[in-house]
Amino acid sequence: MNSRLRAPFLAVCRSLIDPRWLVMILLLTLIGTIYLQYRYDPWRQYRVGLSALEKNDLPVVQTVARSLEAYPTYASHVLYLTAALALREGDVKTALERASAAKENPELAIEANVLAGEAAYKIGAAGNAKLHWEEALRTDPECVTAHRWLGVLYYDLGAMDNAMLHLGAVSRLAPTDPRADRLMGLMNRDYERPETAIPHYKESLRRAPKQRDADEVRLEMTECQIKLREFAEGLKTLENCTDTPRKKILSARCLLNLGSLDEARQIANSLLATDRSRLDVLQINAEIALADGKLPLAAELLQVAAEVDPYNHGIRTQLAQVLGRLGQTEGANKQTERADELQKLWQRFSDLQIEAINRSTDAPVRYEIGSLAKQLGKPELAITWFRAALAIDPSLRSAADAIAEMMPPPSNQPNAGPDKQPSTNAPSTNAPAKP
Repeated sequence: MNSRLRAPFLAVCRSLIDPRWLVMILLLTLIGTIYLQYRYDPWRQYRVGLSALEKNDLPVVQTVARSLEAYPTYASHVLYLTAALALREGDVKTALERASAAKENPELAIEANVLAGEAAYKIGAAGNAKLHWEEALRTDPECVTAHRWLGVLYYDLGAMDNAMLHLGAVSRLAPTDPRADRLMGLMNRDYERPETAIPHYKESLRRAPKQRDADEVRLEMTECQIKLREFAEGLKTLENCTDTPRKKILSARCLLNLGSLDEARQIANSLLATDRSRLDVLQINAEIALADGKLPLAAELLQVAAEVDPYNHGIRTQLAQVLGRLGQTEGANKQTERADELQKLWQRFSDLQIEAINRSTDAPVRYEIGSLAKQLGKPELAITWFRAALAIDPSLRSAADAIAEMMPPPSNQPNAGPDKQPSTNAPSTNAPAKP
């Protein structure tokens, strides 16, 4: 080697065997290896996909799912992510199929069952949805999402005790979430348990005073306070509500019962002057007419209310009482008879919906629910139940005839072809639907 090059060459060689250089090289190699493993770690990528799902960043979820396809051991994770994507994009059938396949991986059993249940519920298969969510809870009894969905399912079915059980679990397991207590308040209000509803409404507002439905929560709580004759408390609750017709009606009712008849009358009359088709406006004006001793006016207003909502048994009961006081016995008896009939129909309608979920292949039950919906002035809901009955038993001629009778003639449906499907909210062979 040229003597002029030999000295620099030896210097470089000596520097390469310097321990400090060796340590530096090893450290850089280690850092690079860790970075590459982190950058391309499939588990990390999957977590990125889950985070993107929470943010509804679907393009990122798609990218992650595609990248995970390179790892055969992550096939079920790909199924789960693509199932969630399909559900967000409205392809519910694909979502259900992929989520059902993904749950075979024990690592994904809980979230995949929850997702499969959500997909089943969206296509109206409430019975299948229930099974998926219950399976998730067998794996993890404290799965908040499964409890939440079951609470909603049972609420929709009118199965109050079961709904309260699961929503109570949600309230306990998610102590900052206001939604479960808000729904429990609503359920207790609907089932005439105002004394139980109010604490749930208060707890929901305590957890989230500025929640999106805060006004609605306060209005519902005021209705419960009125039922308990807590009129002053009701007015106080209304102070934080936006000024709407419903707030004014509740204020008028509180004022009426607190003896401020003139103020209540002024509010009610102003509402009636602008809207004579609103049921609660007619009701409060009828109550004030009764307080004024104007029985004929009260009867007139309640008669209009019965025409606005002919299937409301409460209105007819009120009208029967007023007609009785006017000495119109025949009219009062007629309204009482109709009110009793409607109350029985609504009760049967509610009971059968709960029964339908446990009798997933019973076409006659679904046909009867459709018939009841028709009698209660809900033709669209009736048609969906008749279709559900036919899906189980295509030979059920009575259901086919009922649909043909209720559907408009083809000439009135220019956009409806022979393959037109019912609403996605229609019940399937497993699913009842709340009116």
